[in-house]
Amino acid sequence: MTSLTRRHFLKISAAGTATVILAGCDTDERWVELEPYVQPPLEQISGIASWYATSCRQCPAGCGIIARVMNGRAVKLEGNPEHPVNRGRLCARGQSELQVLYHPDRVTGAVFQAERGSREYEPVAWNEAINTLYERLNEAGSRVAVWLGSSTSDHLYDLFRRFTEAIGAPAPVRFDLYSAINGYSALSSASAQMLGRSTLPAYDLGRADMVFSFGADFVGSWLSTTGYSVEYGRFRSQPNNQRGYLVHFEPRMSPTGAAADQWLPIVPGSEALVAQAIARLIADGDTGSAERIERAAALAGEINLEAVPGATGVSMEQLERLARLFARAERPLALPGSPLTGQPNAAQAIAAVQMLNVIVGAVGQPGGMSLSSALPEGAPAAAPISTFADVQALLGRINGGEVDVLLVHGANPAYELPPGAGFTDALQNVGYVVSFNPLVDETAVWADAILPDRTPLESWGYNVVTPTFQGVPVISSQQPVVTPLYDVRPTGDVLLTVARGIPAAASALPWTDEVAYLQEVVAGLPAGAQGGDDAAVRWARFLQHGGWWTDAPTGEEAGAEAPEAAAPITASAAEFQGDAGEYPYFLHLYLSPLLGDGSGAAVPWLQGTPDPMTTVSWRTWVEINPRTAEELGLSHSDVVRITSPHGEIEASVYVYPAIRPDTIAIPFGQGHEAFGRYARNRGANPLRLVGMDAGEDAASFNWANLRVKIERTGSEKALARFESTIEPGEHAHLPLSYGAVHERIEEVEENVEMEQE
Repeated sequence: MTSLTRRHFLKISAAGTATVILAGCDTDERWVELEPYVQPPLEQISGIASWYATSCRQCPAGCGIIARVMNGRAVKLEGNPEHPVNRGRLCARGQSELQVLYHPDRVTGAVFQAERGSREYEPVAWNEAINTLYERLNEAGSRVAVWLGSSTSDHLYDLFRRFTEAIGAPAPVRFDLYSAINGYSALSSASAQMLGRSTLPAYDLGRADMVFSFGADFVGSWLSTTGYSVEYGRFRSQPNNQRGYLVHFEPRMSPTGAAADQWLPIVPGSEALVAQAIARLIADGDTGSAERIERAAALAGEINLEAVPGATGVSMEQLERLARLFARAERPLALPGSPLTGQPNAAQAIAAVQMLNVIVGAVGQPGGMSLSSALPEGAPAAAPISTFADVQALLGRINGGEVDVLLVHGANPAYELPPGAGFTDALQNVGYVVSFNPLVDETAVWADAILPDRTPLESWGYNVVTPTFQGVPVISSQQPVVTPLYDVRPTGDVLLTVARGIPAAASALPWTDEVAYLQEVVAGLPAGAQGGDDAAVRWARFLQHGGWWTDAPTGEEAGAEAPEAAAPITASAAEFQGDAGEYPYFLHLYLSPLLGDGSGAAVPWLQGTPDPMTTVSWRTWVEINPRTAEELGLSHSDVVRITSPHGEIEASVYVYPAIRPDTIAIPFGQGHEAFGRYARNRGANPLRLVGMDAGEDAASFNWANLRVKIERTGSEKALARFESTIEPGEHAHLPLSYGAVHERIEEVEENVEMEQE
């Protein structure tokens, strides 16, 4: 990629004001130069930094970033202050993308593996690797499958979709653990049922004045964490010195629970029951406006309110108070979090929470809920996330011997599926498996070839952002900020090269390379905030500013209208897997704010960063309430065996006061058998406790309705903790007990009631 020359910069400036520093590529070389410079690009001076805009690809949120480049080396990443999603902020995972670029275990070129699982790789010339892939695909015909991750660039999904459609193969499956645990498919399905369009809901958190979060850890790891964290800042600092009020329902205190005004440790799986009880109390009481009461009476199904406290752990006095708060707030908002989407009644549970937004008239309103903004005609569509039914269908094709070639990019199904899926065994039925991932992960171990893609900071692409914020549709741009460090090829270029030899695919994929395709897409976009009548100017601005978005004024909402009529919604507590007598404890699984679904485990910065709630790093731990730990004779660092109806793992105990005594919690992220030196053989993968049962609508699998038992192993493995290692009870300033936490909650509630009076 070459720099934007002064002449070209002036040309762009003449068309409109250029506000950031960045340059795109306008020649066939397409790359910045690697140090040392003999003739440095015009905009780079030795010892003075240059900045390039691109997109973070550590999760699907599509945050904009700017990379600081010194002498051709990327040395620092920051949030792009112009970008509508993250507005200059960047989370720890985004910052760590530098270590993905410079990872010592990257695959540095195309390799073949003579025997799957041997981990003995032989370097091969790219021409031979691409020709072999072409021969295999040409022979396979329509017996091809493509598996992509949620962080795979949308442009690459579109190229693969065009390819599979041309050869008569099913559309790519786009599914990974991150999208599954966050419930992308379940939330989109609920949007289709309630509001008529299958897309992620968007929540205007920043302009709400009352938020009820039903397990939505938006400060930690829910959907667009950085975007919602920015919104949370606006929520807490509203005009006229007003401060929004947050109530968080979750059995274990997460970062969002810690930031809330009130954390209610409800019984796992009872979120929908709490939501329906609040709706019923609004309908039956004299709280709120007549319009809200009328809507509540129409939507709230029958429920035995007397049984709710015992089933949820929330007293009737608390429920009545919560109903008053929500009904009387000017701009209340309810959020359906991840745990709802992993239950067998996911659709029902999500509907029960969204019902609260309909009751208070929050749909399509400032401070309320809407659908992610629709892009104008001519713009690319967001790549859909596949349902679990799609995954099961693909596994059925593989097990049935109907797949001759499997292509995997951005996903790691050998790690991200429960063991019951039998994914690695099923691969024996596939003739040729190719991984495009830059590191040897668990899936690449069972591949015949690894054709490593470039890392995000070396790559081109775009991401159609969802969820969106404040009604502004966004397409984030991705461009290389450095020259590739190794002999690795863009997967898009590999696919386009292979397609030229397959007649049906050649006409569907006519572009010379992926940049030519991207330029055509950008040329078809409306003017937008970074537009222009000239295609070259529009392309340069797309790269310079970090993407395309409309110039709609802040506050314009995405279209979403409340349903005119709807049947009453009747919710119930989730049914759990495992007999309570044999498996006495609820299992609460959650995404690590640092390692995420495990895709961050390869990065030492993330491994070594203390968890925000426990300060533990580098290992898997199980959080147990002090009362439960005392009953079982357990203390910090004791190794226990956790067993579910589907499997077992071992982990060290962390005595955690902010969790229910009948519940234990384990983060996802560890337990890799491959994936580089920093991830391999570290901790346990809690998916070993999960089965393959799907929810009622088959949008997701059931990971949030498990019961487990705990057994001592007699061994001890110390946890790396940033906090004091003094055992509970040895010093007065140690964490509060469960009872003391509830006393503090009651004190806060009393103070709030006094303030309101």
